[in-house]
Amino acid sequence: KSTLTKLVARFWDVSAGRVTIGGVDVKNIATEQLMSMISMVFQDVYLFNTTIRENVRIAKPGATDKEVDEAIRRSRLEGALKRLPQGLDSPVGGERQRVSIARAFLKDAPILLLDEVTSALDAENEAVLTATLKELSRGRTVVVIAHRLSTVMNAHSVAVLSGRETGEVTRVVQQGSPSELAKTEGLFAELLEDSRAISRWRLA
Repeated sequence: KSTLTKLVARFWDVSAGRVTIGGVDVKNIATEQLMSMISMVFQDVYLFNTTIRENVRIAKPGATDKEVDEAIRRSRLEGALKRLPQGLDSPVGGERQRVSIARAFLKDAPILLLDEVTSALDAENEAVLTATLKELSRGRTVVVIAHRLSTVMNAHSVAVLSGRETGEVTRVVQQGSPSELAKTEGLFAELLEDSRAISRWRLA
């Protein structure tokens, strides 16, 4: 599933078919222009061996300190910074995803790619991060890769991929709005029911 985001960003090229943005094949878009159009928040975030401030500024090298501070605020990274003696000027360590989200706020690109950004979080942190991503997503085209259905229930359209888990070629087995798919017999409705069943579990 993560292959989809890598194809949009052109980390890889398709061997058949086309990936287009605004009707233009990404192969025909200059790399610098394509990268300026896309922000990415992935599970595996690459951080450079420098301060948190400079790791965020990498998204927009010419950004002012005020712009960086605003991106930090909107990404809700401030709480973590208060625990660090040097704040934004501390060497980068944890909070990888929030640094990545701050980069996306700073870059302000029209396309946002999100890959399993809530998969390793507990319910409380997932709720906070989901609210942050909701703000970040406003006015953008967002491609979300997720296993947690709560992450995609507000999407305009969901493509359900299946196949790899049974050793087959991964393919789209269902597509539609979350509400449509919830009412249709198929994998999405099954996963939704499983999710609801788990939510009702209580420890005795």
